[in-house]
Amino acid sequence: MSDPTMPLPEWQPQLTEQSLDARRQAMAMAVASEVAAGGRVESQTDTTAVIVRGSKPNHTLHLILSLVTCGCWLFVWPIIAIVQKEHRTALQVDPYGQVLRQVLS
Repeated sequence: MSDPTMPLPEWQPQLTEQSLDARRQAMAMAVASEVAAGGRVESQTDTTAVIVRGSKPNHTLHLILSLVTCGCWLFVWPIIAIVQKEHRTALQVDPYGQVLRQVLS
């Protein structure tokens, strides 16, 4: 175990708690970066946000395609339904101003 009175090594930065405004600014920059990369904001507070990428398949369109192609599209539809999904990521700014990302789905 290390002695709590010893100074931290130089490579380990000392973190200080950030103000709520600084944390809001860090969250705004992280959300802007995710949106620029193709995500959309599902929900957001001052220090947390949920970003969604991708989309759900349009089942009505696939039903119409199955009818028009006399059922041939029925082989493609399940594959698309399995592969095409929404992916959610939670962003959170901790008290030290660091942005934490967690994959939800």
